[in-house]
Amino acid sequence: MIQLQDSIATASDTVANALAPFEMGKLYEPDPVQFTFETIGWPVLGGLILLGLLIAAYFWYRHYQRNFYRREALKSLDSIRPDQALEIFVVLKRTAIHAFGRDKVGAMSGIEWLRFLEQTGKNVTLVTQEKSIQTAIYQAVPIAPDVQRQILSNAKQWVRTHAVKL
Repeated sequence: MIQLQDSIATASDTVANALAPFEMGKLYEPDPVQFTFETIGWPVLGGLILLGLLIAAYFWYRHYQRNFYRREALKSLDSIRPDQALEIFVVLKRTAIHAFGRDKVGAMSGIEWLRFLEQTGKNVTLVTQEKSIQTAIYQAVPIAPDVQRQILSNAKQWVRTHAVKL
């Protein structure tokens, strides 16, 4: 076995010695590849990205303009004083008429109106305060401050979350 290893080592040394006088010389590397945006794909990609951004901006602006009435209603609700509790329902009715149309919500009142608000808004519960609301409207009895806070909170929630179902 040792003889076999010696003969392999001698054979490989012979090949290495035979190639030793053959020198390959200095290795030349090519110039680095220049990266440029001169192909047609880059302007096309840039144009598509720009077009996509313009379309997204258009839809955002359109959404922003369509929700102007919501922002105005929230401002109105924020400016209501405790002695103006019934003004909450004026703002809600005005907002609902803008969103759903006068034909659909203009004549609604009482429990029908409160159920409509609950059905079109998310997490809105006004029917539970119906008795306090009716008493305040028809008998001019002031709404208790804690009930008024709940009504105002639900009104703001409705303005933020109502969905117009056409």
